This record gives sequence, structure tokens and C-alpha cells, in this order.
Amino acid sequence: MDTVRPAPLDLTGDLALARAAFDAFLTATPAKADVRAATTDLGGVPVVDVRVDGAPDPGGVLLYLHGGAYVVGSARASVRLASAVARAGGARAVVVDYRLAPEHPHPAAVEDAVACYVALLASGVRAEQVVVVGESAGGGLALALEVVLRDRGLPQPAGTVVFSPWTDLTLSGASHHERAALDPVLSAAALAPRAAQYAGAAGVGEPLVSPLFADLRGLPPLLVQVGSAEVLLDDATGLAARAAAAGVPVTLEVEAGATHVFQLHHGTDPAADAALQRVGTFLRRVLERG
Repeated sequence: MDTVRPAPLDLTGDLALARAAFDAFLTATPAKADVRAATTDLGGVPVVDVRVDGAPDPGGVLLYLHGGAYVVGSARASVRLASAVARAGGARAVVVDYRLAPEHPHPAAVEDAVACYVALLASGVRAEQVVVVGESAGGGLALALEVVLRDRGLPQPAGTVVFSPWTDLTLSGASHHERAALDPVLSAAALAPRAAQYAGAAGVGEPLVSPLFADLRGLPPLLVQVGSAEVLLDDATGLAARAAAAGVPVTLEVEAGATHVFQLHHGTDPAADAALQRVGTFLRRVLERG
């Protein structure tokens, strides 16, 4: 297949410049005209509430966690993809502007995600109406959130969707070497210092930093999508294997030749469009079950 190859994510240089460049890349193509995005607050954390005009009354809420290796990215920059996922699933999205490292290392991002989820339930939304969606680092954060919810005795959401999840900040996966020449976006050399900055005193092997090593028992149904041409391939396949071993209903989809978070290219890449259609099917199924 012909896969649209994204611009490289430069995590090696000046962080302020990297943040500006990353947001500019993600917002260069705006969301569709019928998408409304409002900045608000949830549990003391800034969020962007994303809705599609003219859509039926949404039957669910996506708690959406953006990517960016925990050091770049923003809720505003992820509106386009979040809105596409919401459209596919007949839901609305709440995109979390969690705190970034190195200014705010672990557990700041996890605390922000938990605060948003708890506040969402306090607002009257039932857990069965919520699906957690995460891209890249946000995928790892989604799993860490659900582990914390389980350990605190809080209700789990209806399901989880992760795109190219970063679940192993120790970078132990063989795909970091085997896929290095294929991946135009990420590299172990670029990720390693950012992993250390995010982990802080907890260390990169801490299960809430690297949820590949967490106890995943009791987590909700999980859909994992990843490209075969990315260094995080083993993060995704390893997650799926460990989730299945823990009794979590899991679906793993590996898109041949696709690169990191290829779903960003919906509207121009048929593989991305098809992937989002499958996400929509998953979302409707787990939300109807709730």
C-alpha cells in the first residue's frame, strides 16, 4: 500500500521549538467545518470539548489523551483526530491538556487524567458511557489511568482505544532496532532522554510509566492499532499479548507499511479511513453494551 509518511517529530532539539513545530504540524490541516471545539475545565485540568454539529445526540464520551512523548503536544493540536474518532463512534470527545515533562514529570500526567475521569463521572456521565482513547504517549497514559482506577476501586470505562501506544519507556522492544530504518518519525535515540525526563524519580520501568509491565487484570475491552513500519511496534504487540494473558478482551490490528499514528492521515489515506471505521465499530459495540 502507499502510506502517507508524516513529517519527522524532532524530540532532540530545543523543546520550545519542538512544541511549536509539533502543534503547527498537527493543525496545518484543520478539522472539518462542522466540528466545534471549546476550551473548558474538567476537574481542575484544562480540556477541549469536541462535538460534531448536526450529529445525533452522542451516546458516549471519549476521554482523549494526546501524544507527544509526554513533552510536546496539546489538546488543541489533537482536535482534528479526536473529532474524526468521535464522528466514527457517534460520540463527543474531551481532549485532556495534561501537564507535560520535564516541567511536570510523572505522576503529573496520570493525576490529570484521573482528575478528568473522576470529574466526568461526577458531572453525571456513567462509566459505561466513557471510552478512553490515546495516541502514542497518550496510549500508554490511557492504560496507566485505568490501572489507577482499578487500584482505587473506581469503575472502569466501557473500553479503550490506543493508536501506536508508547507502553515501554525502557525501550526494550526489538522493533526499536529492527524498524529503525523504516520509521521516519521516532527513534530510540530521540525517545530515551524524553523517557527519562517524564519518568523522573520513578524510573522508566515503573509500571505506571511503562504500563507494558503493569498488572492489566480487570481492564476494559481494548483495541490496539499500530503500523508495521514503526519503532513502537513491539510496544503495541507486547501490550496486546500481556492484556490477553491478563484476561482483557483485546483486538490487535497491525497495518502493513503504516507509520506512527497513521490515523492522522484520514481523508487522504484509505488505510487511515478504514482504520477509523473499525474504531467506530468498536466504540459503538462497547458503548451499546454499557
